[in-house]
Amino acid sequence: MANKLKLSSKYYDLGNYLFRYVPAKFAMQSTLNAFDFYAIVTWKSNRSTSKVKDGLKKANLTPRTLMAKISACTSDRDRMSELDKVTGIGVPIASAILTVCYPKRFTILDYRAWDALLLFHFKKNKKDKPMPNDIAGYFDTYLPACKAMAKKHNMKLRDLDKAMWGFSKQESIMRLTK
Repeated sequence: MANKLKLSSKYYDLGNYLFRYVPAKFAMQSTLNAFDFYAIVTWKSNRSTSKVKDGLKKANLTPRTLMAKISACTSDRDRMSELDKVTGIGVPIASAILTVCYPKRFTILDYRAWDALLLFHFKKNKKDKPMPNDIAGYFDTYLPACKAMAKKHNMKLRDLDKAMWGFSKQESIMRLTK
């Protein structure tokens, strides 16, 4: 029991667990087990877990069968599209799942990252550019802008993702101090 408890500490920092262990498991198995799949969903949007579970059930899929299907897709857009078909997933959660499984090719669509991206890459007025919430917006606007920004700052996509999220979080806390 003590050993099980000690091993469970790796889940304390769920983001670290997801990016340290899950990509290699996915690469070896070409799928995800239910625990790892729902760990990603919980980490990205805890409130959506029940909706995703219901969506999978409605589609007659398990996390393992869905992710095997994703692994077999021939393009990244197809991967995103297959995930987006499941009720409750949507592009932001799909981007998190794909970022964990393919960290060099995807980044997470998140309002905090979008806010930071606008500030650094586009315009300061975010009303001019609402966060894309569809597949075309992700692939035609968000992902290319993130890749360009990562290249410009000599960062991996995942490091850029964390930096943009952290910047936006810092800005929101700083607004509280005024």
